[in-house]
Amino acid sequence: MSEDDFDANTLDDEDDWKDLEPEDFGTSFVSFGSNARFNNIQDFLRDAKDNHGVDLLGLKERHELETYGMIKLINYAREQVSQGFFRPDVSSKTFLEGDRYMKPFMDDDALLYSIDDIFDVAKRQDPDSANESIKERMSDEDIQDLLKQNDQLREQVKYYRNAYQEAYLENLDLKEHKDNDWIGENKYDANPTKDKDHDTDYFSSYDQSDIHETMLRDSVRTDAYRDFIYENKHLFTGKVVLDVGCGSGILSLFCAKAGAAKVIAVDNSSIINKAREIAYVNGLSDTIQCLKGKIEEVILPVKHVDIIISEWMGYCLLYEAMLDSVLYARDRYLAPNGLMIPSHATLRLSLLADDDQISDKVTYWSSVYGFDMSCMLAKTHDEVEVRRVRPQAVPSRPETLLQLSLHTIGKEDLTFNGVDFLLNSERDVGQMQGFVIHFDIAFAANRDQDIQDAEVIFSTGPSGRETHWQQALALIDTSRAVSFRSGGQVCGSVGLRKTDESSRDLEITISWQIKSADVETSVSTSQQTWRMH
Repeated sequence: MSEDDFDANTLDDEDDWKDLEPEDFGTSFVSFGSNARFNNIQDFLRDAKDNHGVDLLGLKERHELETYGMIKLINYAREQVSQGFFRPDVSSKTFLEGDRYMKPFMDDDALLYSIDDIFDVAKRQDPDSANESIKERMSDEDIQDLLKQNDQLREQVKYYRNAYQEAYLENLDLKEHKDNDWIGENKYDANPTKDKDHDTDYFSSYDQSDIHETMLRDSVRTDAYRDFIYENKHLFTGKVVLDVGCGSGILSLFCAKAGAAKVIAVDNSSIINKAREIAYVNGLSDTIQCLKGKIEEVILPVKHVDIIISEWMGYCLLYEAMLDSVLYARDRYLAPNGLMIPSHATLRLSLLADDDQISDKVTYWSSVYGFDMSCMLAKTHDEVEVRRVRPQAVPSRPETLLQLSLHTIGKEDLTFNGVDFLLNSERDVGQMQGFVIHFDIAFAANRDQDIQDAEVIFSTGPSGRETHWQQALALIDTSRAVSFRSGGQVCGSVGLRKTDESSRDLEITISWQIKSADVETSVSTSQQTWRMH
């Protein structure tokens, strides 16, 4: 059937949808060893057996394969043929080990969506002997468990079939509007072309293990998630959890151990393969399902989830723009009254007065092995610097710039301009060198809880335990550095936005003025912009 022949109006009745089979969409099955296509499953099975030695029906009985086993067998056979083994070795069950062959070897392989059809063919051939053979090997309890699993798998197949049908009709609808230059709006993707290369670099940066080791070794971060999950197991028991940007999968493991019925772990970097292996070797692969891809593009095996968990925070809280994806997941998948973990985030600003370290940095470049390298300081006051700040170098209490409730905020809340601040120095300042930016994260067990009532809170500020985020420093130009005494005030405003070049990078603009009768130098309003990329 061609797209022009397809009439969506014929599918108005629910029964029509139920009767819609893959063949109605022109499904064909590609041979294991050639580009030959077969319009029905029987012809494909005959070709696989006669020409490639892959007797799917016989192997199903010999290796006692259920749905997952058949999927692995099909992907294994396709891989072997592609590598030159025209008749794959299927005498042993080694291809069943691990989850390697759960990943489709061929895109849009209709055979993987037709496992039930293969089972139906086998049943029609010899239903009595097959059923008796199974019953002889299994207890009644085992059979009931298998029947339950079969029902769950059928529901998943039904969901994917419906999703395919919806996508097909949506594609037709897009073609219908194409002549009018219509395109559906995606409020979470303002300029996909611009960010394509940046996204590739971003996701590939998480492919290696070292960055995940750094995060896992950050006990402030990891302990906070673990403690909240394990101390609130009642929130997770029997629930479906979505882990956005799962990385190595540590948060998914915590959730599974806390009693979650299902955890869907999504990541667009190749680290997802390690996460899948980690779940398997820890005996949690039945609970944790790992999906590779952007959360905006993957199709989840469920329509709604009860909990969304993610470690989305970047330097300055919002660097790398991962929170955009988390909000997309929330709006699309979170069930009514579902829970976001963490629940709150707060961005804070403080003064920086660190004469020793700043002076040492300037002095160093002025004479490196006797050579003047002062030009290396050119970008020092243009870019945000990330490093650990000593508590003694912060003469003021932090001021709140932004407070986010993950259950209610929108993407538009993640950029701001003209947020006022007032910082009071609590000691004499030899020289004000800039501003310190850090953030706090809170975990509340109820979506209506205020941040002060959260069960778990951690801070990335200078006075707390060190985290891998450290602090972000916005160093002011040395010509603007001033001295003032205890009680002096610095007031001004802050703006934060994504850069024009990449939505994952940040641009921070601060204007400020010293307000104190004891200012040693006459100071007018100053303004400076820093970038983080």
